[in-house]
Amino acid sequence: MRFQNKNIAKQLKLISLIVVLFSTTLMTGCIKSNAATRFAFDKNADVSEATIKQVNLAFRKSFLGGDWYYQGAQAMNGTVNAYIQIPTKLEMAEREQKNYLKMAICPKKDKVQMWQSLKEIPLSVHIYTSNKKFTVYAHCENPLV
Repeated sequence: MRFQNKNIAKQLKLISLIVVLFSTTLMTGCIKSNAATRFAFDKNADVSEATIKQVNLAFRKSFLGGDWYYQGAQAMNGTVNAYIQIPTKLEMAEREQKNYLKMAICPKKDKVQMWQSLKEIPLSVHIYTSNKKFTVYAHCENPLV
């Protein structure tokens, strides 16, 4: 009987240890998630609504007509992300797509108001077919900085 009680006690200790470790892991994940959300929110505060409007204005003029649709810009983690929906994937390697976005889609130097509004804020252009989670993107260099 005593031998059985020791085994049960050991098993209970092991189960308790597993529960504690699992709970700690979950709490750590929640804390990290909360910190990431606060970081993103603080960074978003640096991007004004006027800056987003300038980016939207610059891109909308470029995508009038055709089958590529500008879906708007969003500030996320201190970066402005401009999203363009395309009907089908481009038939080129991802690296070539990124170069194409930089050369052909990123706004040029003549978009002075937009670039002045962005200043040091990074701008990324994203293309996707049906789901924004699966984009190909490129960072646009501010020619005024």
